[in-house]
Amino acid sequence: MNATLVRSIVCELSYAVTLAIKSDLAQARDRRNRRAYSRFLASWGVEVATDLTVTENSTISPSGIWAPVSPASSIFTLSGGISGAAVSTNDNTYNVFYPIAALYKPDLFHLGSQERPCRDPRGNREGSPLVDIDLRILPLLQSRIQIVQLGFATDPDESDLLVNEKNVLTQTVSIKETVSGDITPTWKFTTGSVNPSGNLFSTGRERKHQVVFTFGPLADGGRKLTPLAESFHINEQLKAGLRGSRILP
Repeated sequence: MNATLVRSIVCELSYAVTLAIKSDLAQARDRRNRRAYSRFLASWGVEVATDLTVTENSTISPSGIWAPVSPASSIFTLSGGISGAAVSTNDNTYNVFYPIAALYKPDLFHLGSQERPCRDPRGNREGSPLVDIDLRILPLLQSRIQIVQLGFATDPDESDLLVNEKNVLTQTVSIKETVSGDITPTWKFTTGSVNPSGNLFSTGRERKHQVVFTFGPLADGGRKLTPLAESFHINEQLKAGLRGSRILP
C-alpha cells in the first residue's frame, strides 16, 4: 500500500510539473515577446517528505447472562464478561529529491488530458485511491509562473537574489482514511444468553498521511536544494508534525 501511495504521489508530481511547463510553452508561442516564463524551473528541484501512518485496533468482548430455572418471583441472575484489545501502529517516512528536469515528461502527459499512466505500471491507472484527489501542485507552480509573467516578481534566472531572499514554494497535503466494523452473534438458551448486548468483536484501521512538497532553486552541483529551501522544507515538516497535537506550530 505504501509503495503504491508513494508511486502515485510521484506520478502526480510529474503530471503537475509537465502540464505547468507545457501550458506556459504553448502560451509563449502566442506572446509578442515569445518568452517562456517557466524556464526558471529548469534550475529548480523539489524535495518530498511523506509520513505514512497506519493504526489498526481490534477488540473482543464476549459476555453472557445466566438465570437458573426458578419460580417467576425469583430475580436472581448472573452475568459476566471478558474483554481484550490490541492496537498496532506502523509509521513509515520517506524523503526524496528530484530535479524538475527529471520530472518533466512531455511524451507521457498531454495538455487537456487528465490521464496518469505512470500511477501503476501494471495497468491500474487510478493507482492508490488515497491520492485520487487534487494535491494542488499544478496551481502552486502556475501561481509562481503567473507572478513572474505579471511583473510582480522577477525571473530568478535574471535577477541577483539577496542572500536571505525567499524564493521557495511549499505545499502540505494531509490524507486521512478510516475503516471500521464489528460483529455480534447472539445465542439464547433456556437458562441464559450469550452476547445479549455490546459488540463481540470489532476492528478498525486508520490511515493518516502527510506529504510536504518544497520547490526551490538547486544548489551548486544540482544534487540538492539551496540551504534556504532546505530550511523551509524542515520547517514545514515540523509544522505538519505538530498539527493535531496540543502544541500549535
